[in-house]
Amino acid sequence: MTLRVPEEVRLGLTRLAARFGHKPAQMGARLLEEGLRRRDFPLIDLRDTAAGRVAYLRGSRLTVCWVAQSIKDGLSAKQFAHDFGVSVAQVRAALAYAARFPDEIAAEAEHAAANRRWIETEDLAARAGGPPTIAANASDKGRARR
Repeated sequence: MTLRVPEEVRLGLTRLAARFGHKPAQMGARLLEEGLRRRDFPLIDLRDTAAGRVAYLRGSRLTVCWVAQSIKDGLSAKQFAHDFGVSVAQVRAALAYAARFPDEIAAEAEHAAANRRWIETEDLAARAGGPPTIAANASDKGRARR
């Protein structure tokens, strides 16, 4: 597919692609895909994080992954909305997004689980008075992200 865009859009895309180390066509495809996602899921934001692009409930600090996991663990949409100060519509939007992009949400859940394991290991080492185990767990953390 070829798209014609105004010159200033092309220049902006080229600058953005260079900033992130991508080719302009790759960055253009990503932006187009995210634009379609935003149109289909207006209550969801995609944000850059240390873990890459992550879906959040718009206007909150809650990830779609967290919402989906909480509901999977038995919390009702209504109770989640009440407990975290969001609307039931936002919770339903997060669940719809998670259902549409299950591989993305599963990868984010695994990354979060790897981070929790790392934090627990560090906490245990600190409580035992031992040295931090950062070097020992760096390889485990990296494996979980792949």
